[in-house]
Amino acid sequence: MPSVRTQTSIRPISRTVCTAGIACLFLLGGCATIKTPKWPWSKNPEADKTVAGELGEDGDSSVISSEFNPVEQEFGWEYFKGENIKRRWKKMLGRGPNEPVARKALAEADGLFRDRKYAEAAKEYKVAIDRWPDSVIEEDALWQLAECWFFTDRYPKAEDCYDELVKKYANSRYLDRIAQRQFVIAQYWIALDQKNNYMTIVPNLADRSRPLFDTRGRAIKAYDHVRINDPRGALADDSIMAQANAHFVDRQWLDADYFYGLLRSEYPESDFLLQAHLLGLQAKLRAYQGPGYEGGILDEAELLADQTIVQFPDQLAGDEAERVQTTRAAIAAQQATRHWNRAEFYAKGEHYTSARIYYSLLARDYPKTMLAQQARDRLEKYNGLEDVSDNPFPMLTAMLNPDSLKEAELDAMAEADTAIAREDTSGIAPPLR
Repeated sequence: MPSVRTQTSIRPISRTVCTAGIACLFLLGGCATIKTPKWPWSKNPEADKTVAGELGEDGDSSVISSEFNPVEQEFGWEYFKGENIKRRWKKMLGRGPNEPVARKALAEADGLFRDRKYAEAAKEYKVAIDRWPDSVIEEDALWQLAECWFFTDRYPKAEDCYDELVKKYANSRYLDRIAQRQFVIAQYWIALDQKNNYMTIVPNLADRSRPLFDTRGRAIKAYDHVRINDPRGALADDSIMAQANAHFVDRQWLDADYFYGLLRSEYPESDFLLQAHLLGLQAKLRAYQGPGYEGGILDEAELLADQTIVQFPDQLAGDEAERVQTTRAAIAAQQATRHWNRAEFYAKGEHYTSARIYYSLLARDYPKTMLAQQARDRLEKYNGLEDVSDNPFPMLTAMLNPDSLKEAELDAMAEADTAIAREDTSGIAPPLR
């Protein structure tokens, strides 16, 4: 037993001595014998011949910028996302974040850009974006990369790159210049489409300056980017007006009306306010499909015409004022036609009470129309006539469905309330039309 205890106490001492001896050997040998391994995927073999602690192009930086946001550890399905797989793969290949490499690539790209070697500069900007994401370096490189595409007439790629920059850096210092570039690109695409009438589904395989499909649609989207990315910028109202005009020229009246209305409501100080009223009035009138369809947009046109006359008394002169008055008269004629058709419908069904209501509305609200006198004649003709009953078995209906009488009474009360509201001149609410 004593011999066993003695051997057990000696073994830890011998291990400690051996470990200390190995450490002394490393200290005596120095660190000069430790070499950076050569990576088989390295582009430049000379980059591997660096002293200890220095990075080559394939290394990962140990200096983390305050602008870099490291990705947290993925759990569950996050682990299998494409971007996370790509990030892990790049790190495994030695292509992880590296600020010195990114700055060097950015400086080289700027030199090439100044020499107007845009294709070569674009490659270096991509390296800077890839090696130091979520930083000012990436923001500058994205802007310069988009500029490279712009100056080589590759406008679809440039517009996508501008939009990507704003999405990632919403308060970018390049925001105003991005809006200018996107607005010019949209104008160019709209002009091309109006001149050549490109078909949406026919691919563009020759001209790199316009999109693969739907040149006009991409132009409208670029206008949207100008407004959405910088809603209070100098070109926000210009983009809305250009977008509305593009729809107006293509006879898409409802879309044009929407954007003219958006400009009137969101940018009341715009220089295009009068034009938005005049063209919006025309868009509403042309979007109206006739008395057989819903007439809400015609009511909106009537209000807009009155608003235009009241809001711009000094700016409307000559032909413009006459055109607004003519449009107002055309709206009144359309409204009178709607009342006339409804009155005639009820008169043919021998519902004379309802017919008299619409004849009266026509004669009162639109007295200067051609149908007003005919409406007065109809009122005299149907005066005192009783409505025909649509119920062939009134006694049976009263016994089986007594609530029908109550429903008819409620409908009559609702019509009476509407008529009273139309006559309201107290100033609390405007009379209904």
